[in-house]
Amino acid sequence: MKKMNLIGAAAAISALYVGIPSQQAQAHGWAEFPEARQSICYEQGGLWSGTPPNAACAQAKEISGTYPFIQRNEFAINIPAPTYNDMDVVKAAIPDGSLCYANDAQKRGMGAEHSAWTRTELSTGEFEYVFNATAPHNPSFWQFYLTKPGVDVSKPLNWDDLELIQEYGNVAVGADRKYRMNIAIPADRSGDAILYTRWQREDPVGEGFYNCSDITITGDAPIDPEPTEPYLEQGDAFIPDDVSLTTPQLGESVNYKVFNKNGEIHSSFSLEITEDNQLDWDRLLASQVNGYYQDQYEGNVFIGRWHAEMTHYMYFQGQLHNNFFNSKDLMGYGEFSITANNEFIEAVITPTVLKSIVDATVTHGEYVVLTPANSQGEIEQLSWMQVSGLPVETELGQNDELIINTALLENTAQTFSFELTAAGQGEEDKTIYSFSVAPTDVEPGPGPGPEPIDQWSAAKVYNGGETVTHNNQQWTAQWWTQGEEPGTTGEWGVWR
Repeated sequence: MKKMNLIGAAAAISALYVGIPSQQAQAHGWAEFPEARQSICYEQGGLWSGTPPNAACAQAKEISGTYPFIQRNEFAINIPAPTYNDMDVVKAAIPDGSLCYANDAQKRGMGAEHSAWTRTELSTGEFEYVFNATAPHNPSFWQFYLTKPGVDVSKPLNWDDLELIQEYGNVAVGADRKYRMNIAIPADRSGDAILYTRWQREDPVGEGFYNCSDITITGDAPIDPEPTEPYLEQGDAFIPDDVSLTTPQLGESVNYKVFNKNGEIHSSFSLEITEDNQLDWDRLLASQVNGYYQDQYEGNVFIGRWHAEMTHYMYFQGQLHNNFFNSKDLMGYGEFSITANNEFIEAVITPTVLKSIVDATVTHGEYVVLTPANSQGEIEQLSWMQVSGLPVETELGQNDELIINTALLENTAQTFSFELTAAGQGEEDKTIYSFSVAPTDVEPGPGPGPEPIDQWSAAKVYNGGETVTHNNQQWTAQWWTQGEEPGTTGEWGVWR
């Protein structure tokens, strides 16, 4: 059960030129080990405000925006059956230089020249390859390629750079929705390389998925190197040097709030003082904070100090004013307080990430992200409902944020409102989120108005981008189709 209860009516609205990543319903997956470069960029962060910490990811964002990271699990192209079995056809569909983004121009930043892609270390010999399938597809087959010795892997990848090292037929997906296969790295290989994955569906549409995993081949087993120097920025003291804040009494609560850099509450923690913890409350409160951020955010916040000799962060017990709020890139700060027990509602806020909020008016073509406000209490269900404006397509992010691609809307001035309902413990809270879309300048085209849209026909072949009407609605084909009735293919099917 989520611990969420909306407070306040303010909407957190983030407008981006492309959207925010989520485990999308239409998505299909990515290489998890060794991890695909677009997924590594997503996991490293810095996509929605500021600059990604990895220079290659930063360049990809500059070229393609954040769209490739939203779409990290759909680096794909359709090559209809049976031609996907002809590698000459495949290579023509994905020409040299476009392999790492499957010739999708909107993702071309992921294939641009750069030497700083984050690499996974692999030893020679056999390892277990893992593909995270957000939507498994069977029947299908797999091909794994490795760059040849001497290839400059900082350059855009070409087909002649690759050699086929492993193939699999229709592999069953596991209960955890992951495909697992054993792949062998040749014994005579070492140095930087790219492992290129092709996962091809066997169906009429011929959807295939292509991932670049940047690797370094070593003579040792893969390792996750331990940091040797501080990797967080030190902020203010955890417990200020103030007499009034050092001696909580039995029955009182010690509280700690973490704020993002915009001054909004990101998470809250509380500990009631008892006889059992009266002499150790500071360490226990710090452990709540550290445990939560280690579990949910890979340790990007830590209460304590860097221990140089032990090369890790730790909380120094017995040093009340000599432990500090440490965070990645100074992305937040903390606040300590002592309250009477009835003055504080214990809360574990489920935040959505530390990201900036911009104006609630966006330009046509941008993505809009509606983020649930800070919350507390026991919440059993969250649901979104559009309450004003023309109907729009939406996606639900992994942290319950609602994602709207305004490029799918008519290019006119429009205003939209969505209602978020949080239900739990027999009660409901509702919050209205609103934003406006400003049109971009559009030059009127010459000539007569648009041709009337065809009625859908089961016998006709439609290609991606073609539009029809059916049951008084307008539908656009996403790829080649024949005989699939609009309105029956699902929210993320061929007709949208």
